[in-house]
Amino acid sequence: MNTSTFSAVGLTQPRRPFFAVLAAMALCTVSGLFAQSEDIAVWEQIYRSAQNDEQRVDTMTKIVEMHDRAFAPFMIQALDELTRSQLSLGTPQQVAAKNKLALMIVRELGSLEIGEAFEAVWQAYLDARDPALKAASAVTLGQIQATEYAPRLALDLASINLAPVASNSRAQETVALGLVTSLWMMKEPVGFEPVFLASIGWYSTVSKVKDTAKQAVATMVDDPTDSLTNILGSNPDISVKQMAVEAAFASKAPVARKLALLRKALRIGLDRVSSDLADQRAAARFRTTVIQCLSSLGDRSPETVPMLIEMIGMDKRSEASNDETLAAIVALGINGSEEAARFLSDRLMTYNNLERSGGNTVRDKSLIRQYVVSMKASRNPAVRPALLDASRSDYDSSITRLVADALVEVTAGTPVQN
Repeated sequence: MNTSTFSAVGLTQPRRPFFAVLAAMALCTVSGLFAQSEDIAVWEQIYRSAQNDEQRVDTMTKIVEMHDRAFAPFMIQALDELTRSQLSLGTPQQVAAKNKLALMIVRELGSLEIGEAFEAVWQAYLDARDPALKAASAVTLGQIQATEYAPRLALDLASINLAPVASNSRAQETVALGLVTSLWMMKEPVGFEPVFLASIGWYSTVSKVKDTAKQAVATMVDDPTDSLTNILGSNPDISVKQMAVEAAFASKAPVARKLALLRKALRIGLDRVSSDLADQRAAARFRTTVIQCLSSLGDRSPETVPMLIEMIGMDKRSEASNDETLAAIVALGINGSEEAARFLSDRLMTYNNLERSGGNTVRDKSLIRQYVVSMKASRNPAVRPALLDASRSDYDSSITRLVADALVEVTAGTPVQN
């Protein structure tokens, strides 16, 4: 076959020179660009020649329906003109038309992710009195990653979080949803705290603010511990503190950072004093949750031990404080440090002496079982003398079996290194 020709539809034609083909392609491209520019210019002329608001809205609707990034410069310019004309100035019909135009443009700029639009969209956000436009402007700022505005958006959300304005709560919810969505997309740490507070805020179920914020909290930042630590220290509501601890535990933060937050939370819980019975019960649940989280993360820091001992010292010798006390004893076993082993041993020795004189109550024996189980979990040889002493006491068979198992484990174990 002749290599200088090729077959096409049964005909043989000469091969075109390579550069001639390139020139033809370039000509087509340039022609296409000119045609596109002319097309944009035509639409711009139609928009500017419109005799009334309805025509302008119709024209912009057609432009937006094209979803063409080539129109972005014109849309930015049109949005600038709208904000300069003051969105809230004019007759009700004029104001409605301007806001409708601005809303269409803002949403399309966000959909196309036009980063160059950040200044125009920000101005629209600042100027908007219409909640739908303000919310859409916030969302677009998130879509185009205009993160320089995250601090202001976070501040605005924090302000709305405080309380609803009775005559304006629906509008507040509309804007809040836009702000939550924007800050979620930006994923800036500064936005985490107000989004978290929005997830537990006053918003109605219908608004979807709380549901959206809860989803955002789970994925917004990997390590929210700084923000959550701030919430723990500054927010007086014990239920908010509880949710802050749960959010930290569920986050992707490093274990060391979670443990540091939990220790601070435990200190806060121990220091909380209230004469209100409901608050006392909530504080007890909070402390129990914190300790359970520490145990789940395998906390072995000697720093935690004095707080656990303090918590056991708060025991009211009643069913009401059982959960707290048992959780603290469990945590001491998992901790396994020398300080923890010493306290566990001292407590068991005290119970051993009481058992010999028949002084242990039914509740005491329930705690003794947990002390023995925790000593076994510690695998710290320092607890062995107290266990041996327990084996020579007059405990019932359920406790003596636990003591025997613990002695085997502790004898086989090695000292815990901290």
